Amino acid sequence: MGMTATALRAAPREGSAFLRESGVSANIEVCDEVLGEDLTAYLAGANTIDEFRSWSAGPVLSSDTAARRLSAAVELISIFHTVNRTSQAASWLREVGVGGLVPARALRESTGDPATVKALHEAAEAFTAAS
Repeated sequence: MGMTATALRAAPREGSAFLRESGVSANIEVCDEVLGEDLTAYLAGANTIDEFRSWSAGPVLSSDTAARRLSAAVELISIFHTVNRTSQAASWLREVGVGGLVPARALRESTGDPATVKALHEAAEAFTAAS
């Protein structure tokens, strides 16, 4: 079983227990595998992939907003994984949704706060239920 399946099986659909249990590096690995490095870097708030790579071993991802955003991204991936549509998570994050909302941009511009994450959960659940 691959890292994504193992990690997502352990990840809750809501909350950040996965981040606490598995750590930031596991969230980065899941996001990289499912979303690609460019979208993972974007969600974390990096301006370039090289900038994101420089954060990986440092304090930027161990204790701040970037870590919360990637934890939220793993939660969103798990919603798609639950309905066997993991491969659609990246395109959904990039897609312009209702009211012009682009989920990836909303997550990047947030602090990973509960209100934004909840709204994104609801949008992902509605999308996966409708398709």
